Amino acid sequence: MQLICVSRGSYSCGKAFAESLARKLGCACIGREELLERATVAGIAAGKLEMACVNPRGLNERMMLEREHYQAFVTSVLTEMALSGPLVYHGLTGHLLFKGVPHVLRLRVVADMETRIKSVTDRLGLDRAKAKKYIDELEEDRRRWVRTFYNIDWEQSRSYDFLINVEHANVENVASAFCTVAQLPEFRETPAARAAMENLLLASRCRVALAEDDRTYYAGFQVQAERGNVSVSYLPRHLKVADSIAAVVEKVPGVRQIFATMAASRILWIQEHFTPTDETFQHVVEVAKKWGAAVELLRLQPAETSCIVEQATADHGVTAPAATRGTGGIEDDAPTDVQSSQLGEGGVEETFNELVKLGKAGGRRVVQGTVNNLLGAIDRSISYSLVVIGEVFLDKGKSARTRLSRELASTLQERLRGVSVVQAEEMQERFLFGAGQLVTMLLCAAVTALIYAAVFTHQRAVLDFLTRPEMMWRLTASASVVLFIPMVAYFSGKAVHYLLKLIKME
Repeated sequence: MQLICVSRGSYSCGKAFAESLARKLGCACIGREELLERATVAGIAAGKLEMACVNPRGLNERMMLEREHYQAFVTSVLTEMALSGPLVYHGLTGHLLFKGVPHVLRLRVVADMETRIKSVTDRLGLDRAKAKKYIDELEEDRRRWVRTFYNIDWEQSRSYDFLINVEHANVENVASAFCTVAQLPEFRETPAARAAMENLLLASRCRVALAEDDRTYYAGFQVQAERGNVSVSYLPRHLKVADSIAAVVEKVPGVRQIFATMAASRILWIQEHFTPTDETFQHVVEVAKKWGAAVELLRLQPAETSCIVEQATADHGVTAPAATRGTGGIEDDAPTDVQSSQLGEGGVEETFNELVKLGKAGGRRVVQGTVNNLLGAIDRSISYSLVVIGEVFLDKGKSARTRLSRELASTLQERLRGVSVVQAEEMQERFLFGAGQLVTMLLCAAVTALIYAAVFTHQRAVLDFLTRPEMMWRLTASASVVLFIPMVAYFSGKAVHYLLKLIKME
């Protein structure tokens, strides 16, 4: 079953291409404009939301809630249609609504500026200069819309499978060519892909229900679902809605179990095998408690083939199909036996249940595939405060595993701009206070105290050294000050930094 999302620029023939492709494939076809109309009928202020998104001042709190409602509504509409049969959607970046769905064919249609200007002049009767200005302003508005909704650059080529330039090609002919592309195995629905779609549909329906109920409409939520198990996180200032969440969500068809968590932010923990008794778990939970954050588990199973994104469940483990593991261009230093427990459920359920008991559960997922599959499964609209990379690539040798983990951290840091990405072993040093930090704090405090004591007990000697008239002494004194001040700042800053960590004031 095909699911094709066509991103179209203004007057770039994208709509004509999408409709032609849908007609040739026998697919249903829906566009962004129709979704906006449906959202308006459903009571969503879609027009006001569009104006707010393109406003340089950004969204106020009410419009941010309207954005959540709109996004959940269109996701539920598109997902329900896609589950009913093949679908072609044309709009801006519809594929970003299908996080974790691997078989989406992502296309972007572009046209040269002269063709677009001609279309505007023919339709609107504007002269060339005004037509070009109109297109530029329209593109900027759409760029701001995508940035506001998904926090990405609309024009990034890596966000699409194919970039189609129709400058020298007939739209009908190009659509015929992509009928063949749509039949490729990579873009065919699998049981795992369908399960991901069903989870997405349930989560969006739950979010719509929360937005439409009088008891919960004014609060912001992050909702995830895995085969009937729904995780809902909300902000501390919306504590009053906690008792109403279950009553609202349980009415949505398909809901089996509900987990509600209060969280000011989210921590994404990526690992291949989770254990709720290991040190990393303790560190992640401690940081989550300090920050008032929920912890989202993401189990990564690297594979070269059969790249699938699956949702982990509380009742069923996810078993990876046999596949050749990719090395990312790095060969193993030595063969490593992979334990069956690492290829099975991976401790996701047990760890998630512990987080539920602690009130820090923020959802769980399993991603099987490459780093690109992992990036595609991460929702950019969620404001993560921290990404923790634990033990991953366990089927590699130690050195290869270290290098691949560092590359993953670097890639995530680049893509998730403004979010701290750390290796699990770095957490103790960067965010927690332990014995090593205590020793360092005491040493830095002692050095700082000795420096100040030495200066204040030898003020006359220091002043004489700094004020001698000889040129050589002046140069020496200047160099000493340049070296001395940063050294004092370093030791005193370190001491204060760890002291603030100790008293949990960061």
